[in-house]
Amino acid sequence: MTLLRFLLPLPLLAFLPFANASAATKSFLGAGGTVRLSYASALTPTRNFAGRPLMNSGWRQVWDGSPIGRGVGIVRFWQVAKPSDGQGQVTEIVQVGFSRSAAVVATCGTAGLKSGSGRRLPDRMIGGHRWTVYSNGDAGMSQQVRATNLRTVVNGTCYTIDRVTYSVKAAGPPARNAPAQAIAAARMDAIVATVKVGGRR
Repeated sequence: MTLLRFLLPLPLLAFLPFANASAATKSFLGAGGTVRLSYASALTPTRNFAGRPLMNSGWRQVWDGSPIGRGVGIVRFWQVAKPSDGQGQVTEIVQVGFSRSAAVVATCGTAGLKSGSGRRLPDRMIGGHRWTVYSNGDAGMSQQVRATNLRTVVNGTCYTIDRVTYSVKAAGPPARNAPAQAIAAARMDAIVATVKVGGRR
């Protein structure tokens, strides 16, 4: 480590402690132990599943106006960031929910996902399970939403992950200490990659 200090330029050395701190992660366990994930220590898990003008509230996102159905929001993470285009502010979001309702489970991979702007993406393997994936979006009133919606059924339970980017061009700038959009987005994407559902494997 002493040799490393001589080799590294002083400005980089000054930032090393902060880089290590921001890289620290915490673990989250929810839904009676059937959902596990990791998240950056700079984030705070919440059970607030409030909606927005272009997003329904609740445990899963739907895009065709259909009811979200019976289910439970497990956890939501969000972070306000400085948009990459410099206009207004953007919120990067990831939320996880589940339902054991037979009606919801039967249409887990299709209900609410086939909107006019919806597009089917290749399935994705996360935590040892195959997830159905759609991209969706909407815009209006100087606001824009882009989302990746993932669904899977494991042990008779419909699990959902909604990865959302919500931009408000007319909003004032975020706090000076808000991260860049790329950083906030990377934190949310990292959470999605760690999700494990259906009990321990």
